[in-house]
Amino acid sequence: MDIDLARTFLDIIRSNSFVATAERLHITQTAVTARIRSLESQLNCRLFVRNRAGARLTADGERFASYATQLVQTWEAARRDLPIPQGYGDLLALGSEVSLSNPLMLAWMQRLRQAMPSHAVRSEVADGSQLQERLALGVLDAALVHQPEYWPGLQVEQLLEEKLIQVVQTASPDPYLYVDWGPAFRQQHDSALPEHSRAALSFSLGPLALQYLLQCGGRGYFRTRVVQRYLDEGVLKRVEKAPEFSYPIYLVYPRTADSAVLQQALALLREVAQDDYDWSRWYYEI
Repeated sequence: MDIDLARTFLDIIRSNSFVATAERLHITQTAVTARIRSLESQLNCRLFVRNRAGARLTADGERFASYATQLVQTWEAARRDLPIPQGYGDLLALGSEVSLSNPLMLAWMQRLRQAMPSHAVRSEVADGSQLQERLALGVLDAALVHQPEYWPGLQVEQLLEEKLIQVVQTASPDPYLYVDWGPAFRQQHDSALPEHSRAALSFSLGPLALQYLLQCGGRGYFRTRVVQRYLDEGVLKRVEKAPEFSYPIYLVYPRTADSAVLQQALALLREVAQDDYDWSRWYYEI
């Protein structure tokens, strides 16, 4: 069976729509329909019932979902792990969001090389949704994200507590900078601070926003660990009585991950998370 058929089937389950899946996979809706018909023909059963509300799994479709997941995971694991670099016994595939790649991901990879030198390590940087999709497909062994999606089969573990606090440049306090920290932040921020829900300056990347703040002035919400250096130096100061928002760091990995190699890697990450790092460095160098 063509693995792309299984991938398309699983994507429809997540999106609940043939149209949405066509857009996400950059193919036509006709192609999506043809793939599902091919699957149904090979399996000799109907997988979806389509209506105005979207696509609903049939009883056979629900049963096939676990098989499709296993098929894709097995194939992606084979593509990922083969061939293993010469001289190494295993491969760890790890992912992180860009804002967590330094110092946390970098420190984790350094610790892995020190403690597990016989294992190859591959890192990927992407947004949280992409990372979790790759976890679900078996392409990644573990990932660091800020806003996990609680998918079946994935274990979500809070690694570090983090907050978003409002800070202001002491020399030049205006304008207000709106930094988009994700759907949960948008909803909470806009409810708590409706006067700032439509800012003249907005950013989708925290490091860019912070560099603008430091160089041009203004105020906005940033992660506590990242701005602590600038607060200590007096370059920035905390805005009193401004709401705070939770923005913890999570470790996500498959619940079935029982290999000794991965468990050792996760234990090393938990140790790394307790170390003291300069979290502003990545933002300063971008």
